[in-house]
Amino acid sequence: MPSWFASPYYALLYRHRDEREAEKFVEVLVQNLSISPPARVLDAGCGRGRYARAFAKYGFEVDAIDNATQPVDLPEGVNFYPADYTSWKPPHLYDLVGSFFSSFGHTTNWDAVVRSMKALRSFISPGGYLVLDYLNIAKRNPLPQETREIEGVSFEITRWQDSHGLYKRIHVRADGQEEVYEEVLYKLTQGDLAALADRVKLEVVAWWGDYEGRPFSVEESPRLILIGRAP
Repeated sequence: MPSWFASPYYALLYRHRDEREAEKFVEVLVQNLSISPPARVLDAGCGRGRYARAFAKYGFEVDAIDNATQPVDLPEGVNFYPADYTSWKPPHLYDLVGSFFSSFGHTTNWDAVVRSMKALRSFISPGGYLVLDYLNIAKRNPLPQETREIEGVSFEITRWQDSHGLYKRIHVRADGQEEVYEEVLYKLTQGDLAALADRVKLEVVAWWGDYEGRPFSVEESPRLILIGRAP
């Protein structure tokens, strides 16, 4: 099955997750955390690189890593590593490590989730931050089936779940061709993320529920954002 995250259709379906959204969230982070340029930032699971670009635009020293796709138009000075970060040896530690837009937890194996969290923690310098941006599973899209038409491309989306994971199958039809992709995400609650933070000795300094930095509410928030800090 072709890679969903590397396909042009992924970017098309999520085109509302744009540069402006990333830049606004970076601004909120700078306003609320004890971090400022030219601190070192790692965009872990960077995808097409919109957060790496946003941090670089703000003046941070930025590295980015992803093993599923490659970012586009990274500014000069941003280093990209085409690798799985769970087995990666970084060139240095970082003042902030970010995992944005649910790039964490694409598995139904708890041990794999723990390995990912340990890896992210290992990249953080003393006093540095982890920003883990996850979805609020209580407020996810409840529709089991959905069809969207975007720029002449048809997306037929089927969703289901079990005790461990959320699953999505995407049938894409464009120019008389059809491709099928799948996406899986571990069903992580606030309690799960708190337990992971405690396991890797990160202090939880905030729980945010959106990209404006508002407090997390399981009933209302679209996102579940852990702000952790290393001793």
